[in-house]
Amino acid sequence: MANKIINGKQCTIGWYVDDNIIGHKDKTVIDDQIAKIKAKFSGLVVQKGPNLDFLGMELHFRKDGKVDIGTVQFLKKMIQEFEEDTGVALNRMYATPGAAWLFKIKDSKELCPKFTGFFQKFVMKVLWTSKRSRPDLETTMGFLTTRVKSPTKDDWHKLTRLMCFIRATVNDVRIIGADNLHNLLTMIDSAHAVHEKDMRGHTGSITTMGTGVLDSKSSKQKMNTRSSTETEFVGNSEALPKTIFRCHFMEAQGYKIKWNVLAKDNESEIKLLKNGRDSCTWNSKHIAIKYFWVTDRIKDGKIIVEHCPTKEMVADFMSKPAQGSLFKTFRNVLMGWSHISEVFKKYIRPEERVENSMEAMTYADATKGNVKSVTWKRKLAKKAVIAHDKHLIGEIEKDLIK
Repeated sequence: MANKIINGKQCTIGWYVDDNIIGHKDKTVIDDQIAKIKAKFSGLVVQKGPNLDFLGMELHFRKDGKVDIGTVQFLKKMIQEFEEDTGVALNRMYATPGAAWLFKIKDSKELCPKFTGFFQKFVMKVLWTSKRSRPDLETTMGFLTTRVKSPTKDDWHKLTRLMCFIRATVNDVRIIGADNLHNLLTMIDSAHAVHEKDMRGHTGSITTMGTGVLDSKSSKQKMNTRSSTETEFVGNSEALPKTIFRCHFMEAQGYKIKWNVLAKDNESEIKLLKNGRDSCTWNSKHIAIKYFWVTDRIKDGKIIVEHCPTKEMVADFMSKPAQGSLFKTFRNVLMGWSHISEVFKKYIRPEERVENSMEAMTYADATKGNVKSVTWKRKLAKKAVIAHDKHLIGEIEKDLIK
């Protein structure tokens, strides 16, 4: 990706091998750039407008600033191909892509080489679309991708269930939108020892700017842990680097992240995150020091930790197979059909942060005893103060205080 300021506005070009996408507020600038590219590379196929096909994705840029991302045509072809290749009719109806016992491995025979090939082929196809348009499939994929080496008949049944769910929801598309390009919320949740074969945990995470998720993760942890708190701590170390990269990326686009919030549902882990080794007890002293880099980020004020009740933890969808009404609620948020604030009650929209009702507080944490009185809008600003980051406090004063 490359940026350039043209006529006072940013022009962005993104490319993937020989597929490119360009954007600018002025359409004539886009036409000029395309003409320059055509002069050197003949035979270009150009698409313009709010509806684009890019890298197999169907993009629809809406007037409200949000974008619809779908892979409907790809999924329809995949379903047809699955039924023709395997001879299996996908006519059963399931409410979820994975059953509650998804992570359990039953004793069953391995698939024959022919169906092992089918299993690997369609797992990879679904994995591709789950990272682009269907985050609601990622938890099931997080397990099935661990079974591609030697799949069994039980694994085949789990894949068939997933394909039936996809057929019933083939027309679903995700929506992504941002309340404010300076605010980022990350939710991380890890399930302890849920993989029965080696008793490892499973990490789930989501990142959002309000509507839908920018990124999601559902994967088996790469090490064994002794407690749920340690499992959560290791999950942070696995998932947070993406959030940090996203902050750097947004800053390169001209949007510095001012509210980088990490939501967690484990209060013991929150103490470890904030205090580091000072909060370690006899059963947590063994946690490797390399995982405490997150604490350093928190103390620098680059990450604000917020407690999130378990029933509001959307990342829980990614760490274990949700069922029933919880599945529907979390899925609506993941797909962008519901705003994150409808589930996570502590999420504060930007317009709510600058409302007329104001609070006054005094702090000395950031200035080593030099007490200052500052008028803040909403309680979320207190977290930045506690983080004792002078630069972040300055940004808040500019952005939130009249």
